[in-house]
Amino acid sequence: MLFLLLSLVFGCRNKSKLPDETANNKTEESVSVNKGPEIPGVPKEVLIRLLNECTYVDYIFHTLPFSISQAEDPSIDQNISFIDYTKPLGHIPKECKSIGRKFFHIKGEIVYDVDVYLTNNCKFYVFIGKDKKPMFANYMTEAGVKFYAHMAQQARGSMNQQ
Repeated sequence: MLFLLLSLVFGCRNKSKLPDETANNKTEESVSVNKGPEIPGVPKEVLIRLLNECTYVDYIFHTLPFSISQAEDPSIDQNISFIDYTKPLGHIPKECKSIGRKFFHIKGEIVYDVDVYLTNNCKFYVFIGKDKKPMFANYMTEAGVKFYAHMAQQARGSMNQQ
């Protein structure tokens, strides 16, 4: 009789833990679902090639009323320096949406399409391959964040003047 009573007590105690374990499993699943696919950081060789050979950078923004083109070496080099080589992203959070795309040109040919992410906790770049899938992803430097904030501020200022 004592054995039966102890089995019921421990049996009930184990059942009461099941919802917690189930909740933990659901939490882990939702975190992994929100992570997105694993993406390597941009190789150093890619950045060196861009620094040595890139002749033009174009920006097209999804919601801003302008685009940007850069054709001078100092501007191009600064633009490339906004990619934080030391901080690969790893995963693209599913809640992040790109604000635009920049295109790196070498001798008239677009060699890299790069999605620009800059909202709340989303401050990074994703290089897109010819197959339209992410190839590389790295965080944006603080200087890059300031650059885009300044551009957005200028866009708002020009819209207010109209």
